[in-house]
Amino acid sequence: MVREPYREVEQTVQLSILGEPGGELLFQSAHPDIARVENGLLRFGTIPGATVIIIEAVADGEVRSRRYIQVDIERPAPAAVLDWQPSGYVERLPDGTWHFYYFSGWFDEGGSNIRVTGELSTSVHLDRDYLLRFDVWGEIESVDGPWYDTLEFYVNWSFMKRFNPTVDINGAPLQPYPIPRRTETVDLSAFTGQTVNLRFLWDTHDGLFQQFDGWFLAGIELIPIGGP
Repeated sequence: MVREPYREVEQTVQLSILGEPGGELLFQSAHPDIARVENGLLRFGTIPGATVIIIEAVADGEVRSRRYIQVDIERPAPAAVLDWQPSGYVERLPDGTWHFYYFSGWFDEGGSNIRVTGELSTSVHLDRDYLLRFDVWGEIESVDGPWYDTLEFYVNWSFMKRFNPTVDINGAPLQPYPIPRRTETVDLSAFTGQTVNLRFLWDTHDGLFQQFDGWFLAGIELIPIGGP
């Protein structure tokens, strides 16, 4: 039996055949989307669930032996409730989405005004291995978009990830840089056993080119790795 935690990305394990199987080995999975064997590799992990892989040794058109591998990709437990606290230029919208926004009291002709910052944070005790999962999207400046108007994730003061685009399109001052909605996951298992602050930090870094929508976060969940 193979039992592994659900990590949302494909994992591979090289299979080893002990002894002489007595024929060509054929592999068939009851649910290949959960786990399957390809070119001697067991592939699994993109979705949770259980399946059985049938292994048959075939010679001269006959099945000489048959074995089974049960694979269980453990489903995550329900997400823990996190008490997120906003500060600075962060607000919660009526539908529960978090909005990291610009100052909008006035703009010059280039869409500029003042630098702003904000933080969305919560303290949590990580009693086991967790993933933090959430949706992120937005609209920021297209002038040096990878380095300005940044949204980053930290655990305490440890940098974990920046969500800005990596390509600089070098747009005009009033041209937006749209960031499509996507699901992100961050592995927090390096902090298991600790009480930590989970922090999303918003910083425009200057007052230039601010006349855009900003960043949005939704569906933030703390998911135990490996299920209950």
